[in-house]
Amino acid sequence: MTQSSISTRPHDLGEATPADNSPSSLVHPHHTPGAGWQLAAVSAFQERMLADDALFPCIFGVDAVRKGTLRYAFIPAGADRVPALARALAEFTGIAESLGSRTSIVVFFEDDPTLSTMEDYERSFWSYLAELQELDQADWPEGVSKDPADPSWEFSFNGTPLFVVANTPEHKDRRSRHSDFFTVTFQPRFVFNDLKAGTPTGDRARVVIRRRLKDYDRIPQTPLLGSYGDPENREWMQYFLQDHNQPLDPAAACPINHARSV
Repeated sequence: MTQSSISTRPHDLGEATPADNSPSSLVHPHHTPGAGWQLAAVSAFQERMLADDALFPCIFGVDAVRKGTLRYAFIPAGADRVPALARALAEFTGIAESLGSRTSIVVFFEDDPTLSTMEDYERSFWSYLAELQELDQADWPEGVSKDPADPSWEFSFNGTPLFVVANTPEHKDRRSRHSDFFTVTFQPRFVFNDLKAGTPTGDRARVVIRRRLKDYDRIPQTPLLGSYGDPENREWMQYFLQDHNQPLDPAAACPINHARSV
């Protein structure tokens, strides 16, 4: 895919504006900004997702880009970064179910000169999630544990459980987690409802995705991948993967374990 194949019209979301009549924080993937860092971020992302010569592992993400069922958000650098992220995430979770069973919000962050190492990105990532939980006024979703050490835990915002994926410029060998700009994708848990382990659809999808992952990444698949609800699985460990497969400290705890006292 080339940059010229991306529409540069002003975005037309095709959905209602937020209840307070403020400008929408969401951008349809087929109607992207015409210039600046936002266009650079989207161009690189869509070229990677839709490349024919290097098939991106997540077949559902590729399909969502093609069909326009996901949404983008662009978060500027500065003190308002997390509040802006919270506004975009609140708007997205409010309409997510209307977008279909294969949706997500892909959040691009403007370059921040204070972030230059993998450690910087990881620290910021967990800090953003912790601050989001502090800003969240919704009740915790029923059936989702509040303890990240529990296999039923998932990061949640605005009453919606969300699987979270971080991509950074510092990921080199784990190419499936590389992005030219710091990028965080939030996938509603409901998109996985028909993809559970042990189901024909879910098992077929895992075979395809993991075969593509083997071809795409320059290192073996991380041993941290697991299935939600499996007694041995911890969702938070999959959110920010390192560019290596060195084992985690067995005593490692989720960095936001105590961020929300609910």
